[in-house]
Amino acid sequence: MNQDPLKVLCPVSESPEATERIGRSLGSLLMPGDIVLLDGDLGAGKTVLTRGIASGLGLKPDVASPTYTLVFEHEAEGRGTDLFHFDVYRITGTEEFLSSGLDEYFERGGVCVIEWGTKVEEALPVEPIRAWLKGTGAERTICLRFPAGDEMRLARFRELLTNQPGIRL
Repeated sequence: MNQDPLKVLCPVSESPEATERIGRSLGSLLMPGDIVLLDGDLGAGKTVLTRGIASGLGLKPDVASPTYTLVFEHEAEGRGTDLFHFDVYRITGTEEFLSSGLDEYFERGGVCVIEWGTKVEEALPVEPIRAWLKGTGAERTICLRFPAGDEMRLARFRELLTNQPGIRL
């Protein structure tokens, strides 16, 4: 992974609650059409981070992993942004993703969060925000890489995480 400090931030979460707060901060900065790819081992906290993203978008944080359904739709009430939460662990790659019609969600104007996202990145219509989660026990390192030209949003993300309990920058 490219560790360009202008594009990458790697906060350390000390608990699932802190991981959710990192997601909430990220979610508050996301816009319709954004795509976030999440990668990490089983149990790394991808769904917990997504729960925080949903909360940051103003959605109910009743997020579970869509492992067997492939995608859960979290619709915004009123003027919010929809969240489409994918888990492509069982998808073999881009071809299966496209033949399943899952790429049609990219045209619906919501935010797409894709667990195991590097498996289908060739299908993406825009440069995604990439997140790598790793760690054991309660502590997680969550490295986020923002697209080129998105340095202002990364700087704002850093500000939102500064001095939050259970999060080290």
